[in-house]
Amino acid sequence: MSLLNAENLAAQGFPVAISELMGDPLPSIGLPSEEYIELTNVSDKPINISGWMISNHLTQSRLPDSLVIAPGEYLLLCPGRAIDLFQEFGRCIGLRPFPVISNAGDTILLYDNAAKLMHAVAYTPALFTTDQATGGWSLELVNTAYACQQTGNWAPSSNSRGGSPGMPNAQDTEWFEAVQPQAINAWGSSDSTVRILFSAAVNQAAAERPGNYRFKEDLKAIKARIVAPFGREVELLLNKEMKKEQIYSLTVTGMGACAEQPATTGIEYTLSVGLADAGEKTVRINEILFDPAPGGKTYVELLHAGNGPVNLARLQVGSRGSNGRLSRLRSLVPSTRFLYPGEYLVVSESVGWVKQQFHVKFPARLVESKALPPLSITSGQLVLVEEDSSLLDELHYSADWHHPQLRNKKNIALERKEITQETQQPDNWSSAAMHAGYGTPGYQNSQSGELAGADNFFLETEGFSPDGDGIQDICTIFYRFRQAGSLTSIRIYDRRGILKRVLVNNVISAAAGKFLWDGTDAHGHKLPSGLYLLIADTWHRSGKTKRYRMAVTLGRKY
Repeated sequence: MSLLNAENLAAQGFPVAISELMGDPLPSIGLPSEEYIELTNVSDKPINISGWMISNHLTQSRLPDSLVIAPGEYLLLCPGRAIDLFQEFGRCIGLRPFPVISNAGDTILLYDNAAKLMHAVAYTPALFTTDQATGGWSLELVNTAYACQQTGNWAPSSNSRGGSPGMPNAQDTEWFEAVQPQAINAWGSSDSTVRILFSAAVNQAAAERPGNYRFKEDLKAIKARIVAPFGREVELLLNKEMKKEQIYSLTVTGMGACAEQPATTGIEYTLSVGLADAGEKTVRINEILFDPAPGGKTYVELLHAGNGPVNLARLQVGSRGSNGRLSRLRSLVPSTRFLYPGEYLVVSESVGWVKQQFHVKFPARLVESKALPPLSITSGQLVLVEEDSSLLDELHYSADWHHPQLRNKKNIALERKEITQETQQPDNWSSAAMHAGYGTPGYQNSQSGELAGADNFFLETEGFSPDGDGIQDICTIFYRFRQAGSLTSIRIYDRRGILKRVLVNNVISAAAGKFLWDGTDAHGHKLPSGLYLLIADTWHRSGKTKRYRMAVTLGRKY
């Protein structure tokens, strides 16, 4: 099989860019109540754009003949009926038909007169603030020098009228930074081709260099092409067919941002690659946040507990009604995404919010999707099925599954302890531990597994000196439990038995972890040198309690 002929991705070195979009003009802030598209000549030469096409995939409109746009000039495109409304903003072309921009999100594409793709923009309402989402505001290209980059390069207009048609965009380019693309997922698109997904648009020259892709096995990339319209995917043609039962290891290197010079070296990314196994049925619900902080979004984490690659685009997520029937089923992810054995994936309506609220070790494992059904803060259902509605996993959760001594359950995830145990087993779920930030989206649960050996608390050293010299500045208190989910309190007393600090009070502990003491009291004041007694009290929901005593010497240099 050979690679399909790709659309020209001229956006990597193009002369004309889509620089502003008004997709939802109502209610008007101060501009005409009509949609518009702004083009800008970002080159230093006049460009003849006669016969060029603007499209939203459904409607295609041709620009008129004898149309030249000067260097730095703006050109507005609007519905034919509205051309008089935009005359005050400069040069405007009325289009019949006009490619209407969907309020829910759309892709606008610009082609030259030879039908080569020159630029493309993904219009998404997710970029607007809550107040702006009601309409009347445009999206503006922040830095025209990086027009090939979508990620971080589009923002709502800050112009008081809601947009800046026919004039320089109101966005400040000083904060803009090119996004360095990371290879985040790969899959076999056929027996002899591989698709690679990047976090941002990649440099075309680097992406199409076969030597930047190395397989651990006896596979080789003999041709590579960047995939239009956004340049975030690369397709490789292999020297031979992949085996259906095998998972391969692919290393990607030498990538750079789309508008930068291609890198000769760089960070390496190693990805699993394989062909989808339609018989694989072991993707499981592994963590769920159903009661986020005010203004926050829910998330669900999946874990692949099987042996073969799964194409998550074939899966749907929803709930089950009171009549027992499946409802609200929607595609789990918006596009192709493979999950390999042992891998995690987090789905949320707002990946950005999850990153702000929790410690996200692997951002590439988070996918933004509007698929999740509404999740009640008291109890609810979550169902994971294949496209033919055959069941993969089902969770009927309850807020009562949180630790019984937990007073405030908001913004605390429920974690699955054992992936091999039944999903619908209350004691197989526990509140995420405090030291893990009360949630572990995209990596091993803080409450997973049971450890061998006796419960224990112990100190890293018997003495510490918090004097900032980088040597034993912190008192580290390690712990381990055979069963996860204990509540822990630690109090610190001086040698006379006077309480100096409550280090933690009834916090949820993981199966193993640590607490840190910096040698200060309850008010943040430095305590003097001397011997201190640390008393740890633990309580498990099974009713088991235990007290641990540890002595540590605090030494200061005066």
